[in-house]
Amino acid sequence: MASVTFLLLTLAVLNSAGSSQSKFKFLRHMEFEIFDSSWYSCDSFFTGFVKIHCKTQNFGQYEQQSRLDCVIHYSKEVEDPEIVVVTWSREGVEELLLKYNQGKLRSLLEYSFAEPSWNNKNVNVSLLIHKTAVKDEGDYTCYVFTDSGFNINQTRLNVTAKYGVPTIQPQPQDIDLSTDGSLTCKSTGYPKGRLSWFDKDNKPRLDQPEVKVLKTENGLFILSSTLKIQGGSAFSQYTCKVFNARGDEEAEKSFTVQNKPSAEGIRCRAPHMILVSFFTQQPVLFVRFLLATVTCYVMQNIFLKQHRRQCRYAIVTVFF
Repeated sequence: MASVTFLLLTLAVLNSAGSSQSKFKFLRHMEFEIFDSSWYSCDSFFTGFVKIHCKTQNFGQYEQQSRLDCVIHYSKEVEDPEIVVVTWSREGVEELLLKYNQGKLRSLLEYSFAEPSWNNKNVNVSLLIHKTAVKDEGDYTCYVFTDSGFNINQTRLNVTAKYGVPTIQPQPQDIDLSTDGSLTCKSTGYPKGRLSWFDKDNKPRLDQPEVKVLKTENGLFILSSTLKIQGGSAFSQYTCKVFNARGDEEAEKSFTVQNKPSAEGIRCRAPHMILVSFFTQQPVLFVRFLLATVTCYVMQNIFLKQHRRQCRYAIVTVFF
C-alpha cells in the first residue's frame, strides 16, 4: 500500500511539471491501471524507460573530494526527457544529502552534484563529497524521477586514510645497548591496519608485541606497538613498518640504539684525542705519554677506588 501511495504522489508531481498533452493522457491511464492490475507490473512498466547505472564500489581519500558515479540511461522510445526529481541519501542518515525538485535544489553543505552546471537535461546525477570524512563511508541511494518514468539504485563509498610515517619513542630517552628499555611505535590512518617490527637484516621479529588500537573522534585509528629491549642485545637497529587493511606496506621508520663507551674508558682515552697532533711532532714526549698511559691503566686496575684521581695526575707529572 505504501508503494502504491508513493507512485500516486509521484504521478501527481509529474502531472504538475508541465509535460505534453500526450504524456498527461499516458499518466492518467497508468493511474487507472493501478486499481485494475498488479502494482508490480505498473512499477516494471514505469522503470522500464529509465535506468540509473551506478558504480558498485567507490573509493574516497580522507579529507579529499570523493565522487559517487551514477548516470541515467533512457530507452530508445523516450524523446526529449526531463528530470523532475533527484534525491541522494545515505543509510543511517534521516536527512536527504541532496534534493532537486522541479527546479529547486537543496543540499547539505558537504554535498553537491558532481557536474557544476547541472540541469534537468543532464543525465549525469553523480554526487560529489567535498571533504571526505570517515563518517561518509557507507551505502548511498540515488532516486530519479523524470517525465518518462523513475528509477532507483544504490552505490557504496569506502574511505581510506593513508598511514603516515611511524614515530618511535625510546624509553629511557638515552637508551643504549647496555641498558634495558623499550621502543614505542605509533602511526595513524584508516581503516584499521597493523604494525610489525623488523631487525637490522629486515627480517620480522619472532616476538612481535601486541598492537593496541585507539579510535579518534574523527574515526581514524592510532596504532601503537611497544617492543621490549634487553641490555646486551645483539641488535642495534630496529625498524617499525605499518601495513594497511589490505596488507600493503605504507610506511616505515628505523631506530638505532647507540653503543655508548663506558665512563672509565673515556677517562683515560681523552688525552689521546686532545694531544695526538702534538705527539706526532714530539717523539720524545710521545714515548713519555705511552709510559704515562701504561701507568694509568695499571693504577686504575690495582687502586680502582683509592687512587682513581691519580690516573689524571700521572700524565701531568710525566709531561711537566
